[in-house]
Amino acid sequence: MNNSLTVLRSIIFPRREICEKTELYFRTGYGSVDYCDELQKLNISGTASFDTYFNSLPLDRLNKYCKLSSLCLRLKVCGLFVMRIYGVKQTDGSIREELIAEKNIGSADITAEYITDLTDVIGSSFSHVYFTLTSEKGVLYGGEFLAGNDDLNRVSIAAVICTFRREKFLLHNHREISSYLEKSTVFSENSIHIYIVDNGRTLDKAAVENRFASLIPNDNTGGSGGFTRGYREAVNSGRGYTHILFMDDDIVLDCEMLLRVYSLLRLRRPEYAGLSVGGTMLMLSDRVTCHEAGALWNGKYLCSIGNGDDMTLRENVFLPAAVPGTVKKEYIRPDYNAWWFYCFPASWQKEHGYPLQFFIKEDDIEYSLRCAEEIAVPEGIAVWHDDFEGKYDGFQEYYIKRNELILTSVNDQKPYALFQVRKLILSVMKQTVFQRYFLADIIFRAYDDYLKGWKHFRDTDTAALNKELMDSCRPLLSDDELFSQEGVRFDREKYDTAVSEPENLKKQALSMNGYLIPAAFYRRDKDSYSMADLAGCRIVNFYKHRRVLHYDTAKHKGFVTVQKRSQLWKNIFRLIYKSVRFLIMYPSVRRGYKKHLDELTR
Repeated sequence: MNNSLTVLRSIIFPRREICEKTELYFRTGYGSVDYCDELQKLNISGTASFDTYFNSLPLDRLNKYCKLSSLCLRLKVCGLFVMRIYGVKQTDGSIREELIAEKNIGSADITAEYITDLTDVIGSSFSHVYFTLTSEKGVLYGGEFLAGNDDLNRVSIAAVICTFRREKFLLHNHREISSYLEKSTVFSENSIHIYIVDNGRTLDKAAVENRFASLIPNDNTGGSGGFTRGYREAVNSGRGYTHILFMDDDIVLDCEMLLRVYSLLRLRRPEYAGLSVGGTMLMLSDRVTCHEAGALWNGKYLCSIGNGDDMTLRENVFLPAAVPGTVKKEYIRPDYNAWWFYCFPASWQKEHGYPLQFFIKEDDIEYSLRCAEEIAVPEGIAVWHDDFEGKYDGFQEYYIKRNELILTSVNDQKPYALFQVRKLILSVMKQTVFQRYFLADIIFRAYDDYLKGWKHFRDTDTAALNKELMDSCRPLLSDDELFSQEGVRFDREKYDTAVSEPENLKKQALSMNGYLIPAAFYRRDKDSYSMADLAGCRIVNFYKHRRVLHYDTAKHKGFVTVQKRSQLWKNIFRLIYKSVRFLIMYPSVRRGYKKHLDELTR
């Protein structure tokens, strides 16, 4: 076994401020397994199994991407234990396990470290390796998987965090990361540095800067501009960073993820010099459900890999993540990984330029499609983030529509001209039916601005544009403001009735969802208004209702809309004109974005 070993992964335990879902970390086979959060130790009187998302070793991913000369497991324990090590094999969507080794470790009253050589499993057909510990009364204080490599890569990471007036999230993560790095025996000032880009200019330099972190005040250029500003600062710093790590400011992060990315890159094979590493997003609402482990983009639709998987289930730990509705058989190469946690080579800037300045939305997709050679999203590297479902930010419709058009233009994907027109029509009609005429206008503007071409996109004042878009949306009013300004109040019974209202698709379609029905036949709503969920409203919620309260039950805010029949016909005529105009102009405009991509990204 190679005497020069590097920490590949540490065994991690649940933490109250991060995640307390123990089955992401260990399982109780029998007896009692009690975790002490304050002392970071596991009391075992029975069997604890580490066949879990965070503590099993994804050997097939490591064998593919890393050059390993040796592998071992080091555990720090007190008490007598029987340790068993298992290998997992995947066969046509099923799991088969084999006992690799069994040995006694520990001492009745002495805390000590014990190392088990696992070098023989390198290059094997096992997809994962995990261990179990059985004891009448013992304590596990921690451990690591260690790996040897005769020629480690030099890795120096510039971690970039972009924030805008979210001091609470940012400062919490800053404290966590700074404390971790100060205590680390692996990281030094030369191996990692944090660049915090403050788009709101609200952070205090003295509270943020230390030997591991720098503050960069910035104009509000959105996520695209903020991340790119930090990226430029890192490249121009002269520190010779090999990799850039983008992280959202509001994630919940176990800093062990920094080590796991760093170690993988140090051990990577020469043929994967261009490897980028992504982190899975687990949903903050329940801490165990996967939102996305990388994603696919085909020019039409985005498809999240692993979406909806419960990561406490063994089949989701040991079988490859799949797109919803398909069988878990083989690993899917992602087209991109979102920037909540994504590490990529700093050399992308020289080879391909910087990210397109989208402000927000689709920038992560575009940059990976342009630059990425191979994206690894290994099991056990993850962060937690607020769910995206159930959120309403109307002004983002502009960025989604415009940026997707540009995204398809600058990459070698089919033009899908008719699909883009179909999307325009469906999006505008949806907002018209929802009585959100201001959002229909925003969608029209997105298409119009795209057709103005690459120079208009390049010269746009992004901060001013974003302010215009936000100002053009209906403001959310509090309960008191809704009553004083609109004369409406939240009615739980009315709301529950609205969200469960059955659809009648045939009648809705034939009547343009009630627009063609005379007002005399409309429903007589209690207090003259109906209700709809702000983010999850459905077309039926507006069928034969003239006045609707769009309400967010979490924020206790909303706004009222009134049906305007003239808007239906106005939007239909606008759609006819703009669809024809789009089909005529699209080919040449699309070529312009592609041809001048270099000018937009340097």
